[in-house]
This record gives sequence, structure tokens and C-alpha cells, in this order.
Amino acid sequence: MSESSSRIPKIVWILTPLLAIGFVSFLYFLKTVPSGDELAAVKGDAKKVLESGVKRAKEETRKQIEKQVSKQDYDFYKLLENSDVPVPKAEDSHYQSTPKTDEAKYSYNLQAASFRTLEQADSLKVKLILENLSSTIEKVDVNGKPYYRVMVGPFTDRSKMNKAQDILVGHRIKALVIQKPIKKSG
Repeated sequence: MSESSSRIPKIVWILTPLLAIGFVSFLYFLKTVPSGDELAAVKGDAKKVLESGVKRAKEETRKQIEKQVSKQDYDFYKLLENSDVPVPKAEDSHYQSTPKTDEAKYSYNLQAASFRTLEQADSLKVKLILENLSSTIEKVDVNGKPYYRVMVGPFTDRSKMNKAQDILVGHRIKALVIQKPIKKSG
């Protein structure tokens, strides 16, 4: 046997005590960590401290907000009392209502639908008559092909036309409003 083979390397002499000291230190650290019951108690105490801190912070914030609200002086109402807003006269207004004595200038019709066959148009006309809506069928040529329009009306009052539109919408019919000027006789 040679002397070099029985010799232990220097690094082993250095690492072995360091590992032993590290292992003993780890065991000591584990001893200081509380067990399961004690850990829950420590966590519970921390939770209570945190909750009390949150409550205290909320209370302080609420008090600060109350102070700010009470400190604010609302001059809005005083400004309104002291302001003078001129109101234009009705004669100077751009918008004037139509006098009740005036005759209607337009008549309104609602185009409920347009069909290629007279039978389809007639079917819709019957449904509209059952809803108490006066309706007519107009034949129109479009690019040389006949179409049959189902018309509701005529109306001289827009409010009555709007009521008829509401009835049509109830039947999922979006009507097209057609406005025609009324020819004055005389």
C-alpha cells in the first residue's frame, strides 16, 4: 500500500465538519418552529391583529371623509338665488306650435309590407283589418314586375299614425312612413 492511497483529501476534512454544523443548525431551527397547534394560534393572533388594523384604518378613513364633507361649503344654492336667467318670449322663439285651427298639410300612410303575389298581400290586409287598422293594397310595377303594397292609413294626425305603428310593431312589422302633401281644393 502506498501512502498516497490511504491519504484522505483535504476537501473531505473541510466539508465534513461544515455539513455537520449545518445539520445541527437545521435541527435547532426546527426546534424553534411552533408545532401545529401553536402555529394555528400564532396565525390566529396575526389575523386578529390584521383585522383590528383594518377596522382602525376604515374608522379613520370614515372620520376623515366626514370632516371633509362637513368642511365643504356649498355655495350652489346661494349662486342660484343670486343669478338672473333671462327667459325669451314665446313670440321670439324659433319653435312655435301649430294652431289647432290650421288644416293638416300632410297625410301619412304606413307601408306595412310589399309582396309579389296578391294572395300574400290580401292575407296581411285581413290580419290588419282584424286589428281595426284601415288598410289598402296598391299595385306597383318595379322593373316591369308587379308588387303589391299593403298600406295602412291615411292619417292626418301623427299621434294616430304612431298608435298604428305601435300595433304593427306588436306584430313584428316595421312599417315605412310615407308622407304626402295634402292638395288644397279651391
